[in-house]
Amino acid sequence: MALIKQLTKTLLLLSLLALAGCSIDLSGSPHQPPQAIDRSALTPSESPAWASLKLSGHLIYVEVPRQIVQLDLVSGQKSILFDAPDNAYIGAVQASPDGKYMVIAYAPSAEPTLQSFNTDLYVMPTDGSAAPQVLLKRTRPKEDFINPVWSPDGKYIYYSHLMFDLNGANQDAKFTYDLERIAYPRGQPEKILGSASWPRLSRDGTKLAYVSLASSTNSNDLYIANADGSQLRLVMPAGSFFAVDAPVFSPDGQTILFSAVGAPQLSSLSWLDQLTGVQIAEAHNVPSDWWRVSVDGGKPERLTQVNGTGLYADCAPDGQYVAFMSVTGLFVMRPDGSNLVQLDNDLVGGTLTWVP
Repeated sequence: MALIKQLTKTLLLLSLLALAGCSIDLSGSPHQPPQAIDRSALTPSESPAWASLKLSGHLIYVEVPRQIVQLDLVSGQKSILFDAPDNAYIGAVQASPDGKYMVIAYAPSAEPTLQSFNTDLYVMPTDGSAAPQVLLKRTRPKEDFINPVWSPDGKYIYYSHLMFDLNGANQDAKFTYDLERIAYPRGQPEKILGSASWPRLSRDGTKLAYVSLASSTNSNDLYIANADGSQLRLVMPAGSFFAVDAPVFSPDGQTILFSAVGAPQLSSLSWLDQLTGVQIAEAHNVPSDWWRVSVDGGKPERLTQVNGTGLYADCAPDGQYVAFMSVTGLFVMRPDGSNLVQLDNDLVGGTLTWVP
């Protein structure tokens, strides 16, 4: 019964967010919507509405429900790289540093259970010329390999390993996260850190940003460590935000952008939490905004007031812009949060990668 009750609460949460995800402001700040782009009249012969930004390269991301698509930032045209079967699930995608391959968290036949979609890691060419091939397969039911990212030298793929069990007479949900990596193309999984998720590496490959995830307290914090998981340290004091996730290093490696719920030192639950009774273990499925903080610590700076759900970002190869996704579409902004523009308003999910 407890499992069914928790699942009902989760479904209610997601339903409410679908209706209100872009208008809820947990911090009390005024909502400032970005400039919307109407792509309905776009034809192959026209320049995209964001042409004045002089963007280059491509964005690769998951378009709900089951497609990996590529958006050409010069022409504005989209192409399907992979169209998964009807009962499949794609949770994340990221291109390799040389742009030739992409790693995806993929369940050819998804069996969702609360947080778990039973995803394995697959690799396929970014041009979609071949089907996904298994890189790392689950060894037991109710686990996931999620949020995979490449090391800048292409030698490793880092990912989160979610292990999910049902224990006890009342079927209470129990789960743990480990942050792991596997040598590419033929290696063995290596545990880097326990109770950790959302790995991202600096462009020089020396530093690892991640989020601690404590299932017992439903708390998380932003950390930085060496690429092998050693010499870890808090970037901000523990509990600075109600929830944080999806960190990404700035191109120069001096700051970390991250998604966060509310404002620093938020002391009370939002009306949505009170309504559903759900304790939130991460920021990803509730209205959040982009913040940044120095890798040396200090006061975090708020960059946006989009109140988006499912936020995930990647920096342009030249470092001039940051692209990010939410459930309402794709956006770009300057690294300081200025010049915020919406590129596409299709329903998207998972993760995003910017390739040359």
